[in-house]
Amino acid sequence: MEQANARRKHRQQRKSSKGQMESISAIYFGEDRYLRVVNQPKANPGFVSTISNTATNFRLAEKFGNIGLIAHNYLGGRHFHEVEVGDQIHVMDGHGQRRTYRVKELICYQAVSPNSVRSNFIDLEDNKLYTATDVFKRVYKGKHHLVLQTCIKKGRNEEWGRKFVIAFPEKR
Repeated sequence: MEQANARRKHRQQRKSSKGQMESISAIYFGEDRYLRVVNQPKANPGFVSTISNTATNFRLAEKFGNIGLIAHNYLGGRHFHEVEVGDQIHVMDGHGQRRTYRVKELICYQAVSPNSVRSNFIDLEDNKLYTATDVFKRVYKGKHHLVLQTCIKKGRNEEWGRKFVIAFPEKR
């Protein structure tokens, strides 16, 4: 029995050391900045937690081997606006495993239809128009990485735009 438990633990550690982590439970940005992570309900891909200091595990990102964490900009997502290129982000799973990512890119868009998940977007860097599908592919596909996503507020409009923080695993 003890050997079986040891083998199971070893397999789990090997699995979590490759691509995706099991059951992400928290994300740390620095000394006192962290968010608890909750899972998105399987039947509700648009769900974003309304609990303060919480991010939601975006299930669709998992299908592409990546981690997507989404949060409202007036709640946990406020921390996403404090992150800069070069910063480290630590992701923890429910088993105490930690993986460190380094921020490589910040991408910001204006939403043409801010309240629509299918909105077209204007890239604030090159002012080009992109579809929601184009933005999704750019942000969530590719080699394993972490994406933090939140809205950008402008004036009274909480959902004026979208911000994506892209971070890649640090070499061990």
